[in-house]
Amino acid sequence: MRPIQIKAGDVTTRACCVVYDKDGTLVDFHSVWGPRMVRSANALLAATDLGDDFVHHLYRAVGYDPNTNRTFGQGPLASAPLDQLVIVVATAIFQSGVTWDKALELSSTCLLPLMAAQPEAKEITPRGDVLSPLQTLQQHGCRLAVATTDNRDSTHLMLKHLGIQDCFNQVICGDDPGPVKPDPEVLLSIARAQKIPASQLIMVGDTVSDMVMSRRAGAGLSVGITGGAGTDDELAAHADVLIENISQIRPVSTS
Repeated sequence: MRPIQIKAGDVTTRACCVVYDKDGTLVDFHSVWGPRMVRSANALLAATDLGDDFVHHLYRAVGYDPNTNRTFGQGPLASAPLDQLVIVVATAIFQSGVTWDKALELSSTCLLPLMAAQPEAKEITPRGDVLSPLQTLQQHGCRLAVATTDNRDSTHLMLKHLGIQDCFNQVICGDDPGPVKPDPEVLLSIARAQKIPASQLIMVGDTVSDMVMSRRAGAGLSVGITGGAGTDDELAAHADVLIENISQIRPVSTS
């Protein structure tokens, strides 16, 4: 397939495929994962006698500020797949005086069901108009993909709720077999599947790990979305360009 001219913000490049992160890029990150982390912490409190000091330690460990409902863009809650997050939380429980076996059991039973639960409609807030920009790129012959650390069931439900599930040629999730974000092999596998060089991919995401993955894979353009988990300053140090939402990624008319 031939690359087309695509403009992201004020940067223009030629590419065949745009790869989107999900949370923080297509849907609002904070309306999903902050409240779920709070519910998980409350479940752990109810199952133990660890107290408020543990909760403060837990939030620091996962990278979450309950006072602002903001997530640290380079922390586990923002970037780690769920199986890794379970280990992070189990470690915080262990550091509070619980044996490792019990800590792992508590993390698996109190955290995992809440974090992996299928999202409710009220949790799924799109980052602006997501359908039209995707359709426009498709109409110009660009292929589209999603790369997320979320599980496949939740990802499918969210994309379906937004009405964009049919826009993507490929979706890679955190519970799929094989490498997961931020392993650059995720992008390299998309490039192989679409039969294009990685240099003809554009990666779009809201975290530093998305941008670093993009650079390591040799993607042609690394686009940071502001307003997600990563701060503008964090993203600017690693992205080629920053935009506010995906409507700022569009094909360049040749007429």
